[in-house]
Amino acid sequence: MVRSLVVTVAAAASAALAVNVASAAAQDLPGIQTPSHNIFCMATPAMEGQPTPELRCDIRQTINRLPPPPANCPLSWGDAFSIDSTGPGQLTCHGDTVANPADPVLAYGATWNVYGFTCLSQTTGLTCRNGQGHGFSISREAQKIF
Repeated sequence: MVRSLVVTVAAAASAALAVNVASAAAQDLPGIQTPSHNIFCMATPAMEGQPTPELRCDIRQTINRLPPPPANCPLSWGDAFSIDSTGPGQLTCHGDTVANPADPVLAYGATWNVYGFTCLSQTTGLTCRNGQGHGFSISREAQKIF
């Protein structure tokens, strides 16, 4: 009985450590928010299982109706946009958020460059592009993928 308790406690401690390491790594990823605190972005570098860097931006509020989700998306849809280093922008089916109120604010008129992506913050919204010129423009009023 004592031996199984020790193994159970050790396994629980190991699992807690793994969660803490994953959380710390996620907190270290570059991210920004717009001055309105309505758009949040996070960039991830290329890594094992993800051969190219990726950028995702979430918008909290829009005045237009979000598009209906595709049949293969049982989660949230229409408020998260992403690009990788080679392809066009896309809507992202997601069950999480990249919103982090602790991220620095990207002032209007400023540009954020990370992992080959460029995002420009303007009073009219946020536009992000990869090196090939693909990406998205998002604001409370409209969202566009290109």
